[in-house]
Amino acid sequence: MKNFILFTILAALLKAPLWAAVVPETILPVNTFAVATVPDLNKARQFFKADPAVRMWNDPAMAAFTGKIEKAFNKNVMQRIREEAPIQPGEIWNLAQGQVTIALTRKAGQTSPGIIFLMDSGNKAAELDRGMLQLREVLVDNQVEHERLRIEGTDFVHIPIPRRPGSGVYLGQSKSMLIVTSTEKLATTLVKNHKNPMAKTLKDNAAFVVQHKVQFDEAWMYGWLDFSTVLEVVNDEIEKRRDPDAKPDPLMPEPQRVMEALGLTGLKSVGVSGRTDEEGSLLEITLNVPEAARRGLFSMLAPPKKDARPPPFVSADVVSFGRLRQSAAQLWKTFVDTANEITPAAAGAMAFFQAQVQAKNPEFKLKAQLIDTMGDDFIMIEMAPRGKKIQNLLNPPRLYMINSKKPKVTLRAIMDLISMVVEAPPEEDEIEGRTLYSYHFGNFVDEKETTLHAVAVGEYVVFSQDLKAIKSYLDGPKEGAKPLAKLAGLNQAAKKVGGLDGGAFGFENSKIMARGLFTVLKKNPNLISDAFGGLPQGIDPDTGLPIEGDLFGEWLDFKLLPEFKQISKYLHYTVAGIRADKQGIRMRLFMPIPPASK
Repeated sequence: MKNFILFTILAALLKAPLWAAVVPETILPVNTFAVATVPDLNKARQFFKADPAVRMWNDPAMAAFTGKIEKAFNKNVMQRIREEAPIQPGEIWNLAQGQVTIALTRKAGQTSPGIIFLMDSGNKAAELDRGMLQLREVLVDNQVEHERLRIEGTDFVHIPIPRRPGSGVYLGQSKSMLIVTSTEKLATTLVKNHKNPMAKTLKDNAAFVVQHKVQFDEAWMYGWLDFSTVLEVVNDEIEKRRDPDAKPDPLMPEPQRVMEALGLTGLKSVGVSGRTDEEGSLLEITLNVPEAARRGLFSMLAPPKKDARPPPFVSADVVSFGRLRQSAAQLWKTFVDTANEITPAAAGAMAFFQAQVQAKNPEFKLKAQLIDTMGDDFIMIEMAPRGKKIQNLLNPPRLYMINSKKPKVTLRAIMDLISMVVEAPPEEDEIEGRTLYSYHFGNFVDEKETTLHAVAVGEYVVFSQDLKAIKSYLDGPKEGAKPLAKLAGLNQAAKKVGGLDGGAFGFENSKIMARGLFTVLKKNPNLISDAFGGLPQGIDPDTGLPIEGDLFGEWLDFKLLPEFKQISKYLHYTVAGIRADKQGIRMRLFMPIPPASK
């Protein structure tokens, strides 16, 4: 029995890893105010390899196309780096086994932030040690000014920046961790933190701990910014540059007033994270601005909890859909209040603008006829491109819809605003008992004239540059058309971004978009080369003149793209949502794993 217990313990020890990963918050200083990290690069590599887009790139059907790009990249980029760099990029990439982190710190009275770079080599610490030795040899061989020093029993190299006394880079290795800092004191702090698990570090920063618990836990990458520290730096800089003898200028508002009006003083921190599981990948951006302090931009950005699901008339074959349930009257009030708080001149500018419109239509009243008649529903619908030209791809049919309590009054007010840009009256056409107005703006973008069509329908005012899109909407959904709201998996995906009742929701079908892109590129394989091929690609050493040539021909050959159906299984759709609560505003983007690729 005793031998069995000993054998079990020995087996467990043999299976246990020889290296335990160090997470960023246990080594970074407590005064860190910005951090961007991949806590475990090996785990991130696994997620990256399984990503549908990466799998599509590595699919045998794409080999001819991607192989050409990779060959050109190795020849024109990597080969030059290999010839000139003392340490090969591939070696550095292979050394990174744990965290890869960049961070900024701030100390009171410090004019510039402290900079930190960390890379954990894990069980490849011996290889990192050889790399550091090779670096020191290169510095000596190339007569680069440097200083070797011991910091807390750890070897470091200090490479000063020419003509900047007291500055430079400190590089050292603490166990498996590569440490690069901008000051010796930072290097000392990091080595101490690495050796002492009980040291006071970022894990003791209350704001970071809360953010980590609600957002960063299990994330394969994240970034965090303590915005209150940024405000301190900005305010300090403003005070340094303030001229005490300068006279107040109402047309030049005080920076502090601008920040307060926009709501920046209420923003505590920002968090960004990426998370992947068996259902898909989630990107999340959190703005920690409490409801009580929310104003200006953040007041306009935070939607109320209202139904933002796709209406029944939106079909499942759309390329993209977006819906925002914000009150137009509230948005306008916030905008006006913010502008007036920034500068008293804003009220005069708005009054002048209304007077200009009233010069053409004396009965025009911006607030009464436009703002107060608009509702709380804004919709955008994009359909698949109809043609196979690049113009069709760049300018697909889109519908823009604004909810209104009095659609005809709202439309007339918008037409009054358009009259400030277009002198000629609109063309009118009767379609399904409704008056369609068409404005011609000229050929601002290309040879094709830009036209805007507008019509009041039901509870909405509808705009589009595409007449067929307007007519299709007026005709109603095609018989048997599947509504977007009933698309397979949509409700489940929507839950990942806050649900369909958060006041804002977006959808994008990457498969339809990619199909159109493949069609255009295969039909026009020289599209990019023709557009940019005449740009100079270098300098002739003999004449000193630019050399014209095909910048992209060596890299891209769209004739090598496979048929779209060969790789369509890797493409699906993406959903997005914004949700506000008492603590802040969360913006999420979720990419479900394509069912056909599983």
